[in-house]
Amino acid sequence: MAFAAPAFFAVIRPSFKNSTHRQLQVRAQTFREEGKHSNMVDSNLRVLRERIKQVQMKERLERCCRKEHGWNYAPGYNYKLKRDTQLSDFFGLVGLATGTVGLTLLSGTLGLYLVSLVVHLSQ
Repeated sequence: MAFAAPAFFAVIRPSFKNSTHRQLQVRAQTFREEGKHSNMVDSNLRVLRERIKQVQMKERLERCCRKEHGWNYAPGYNYKLKRDTQLSDFFGLVGLATGTVGLTLLSGTLGLYLVSLVVHLSQ
């Protein structure tokens, strides 16, 4: 198989613009120093993870062990508000059921009255 060369050539010229970028300072390290730094980073991360676990455990214990006996509700829980809400819902349901029964009786009574009126007028 024949390989065709590209029909165009790219010329790359170095840029002679004055760069005002700061030169990065690079510190040469030996292979042994690199290992020490990575071990130091790993040990620091390990200590940090352990400390985070300790703080989380402390916060969890403080949250759970505020009272010695009974349920430990969150400080924002208001049982009176919940009780009032439940009572309001209960009375709303009772009112709905009573209204339904009352409307049924009223419509039945009105229907019987109209039928009896029609029968009475037709005689």
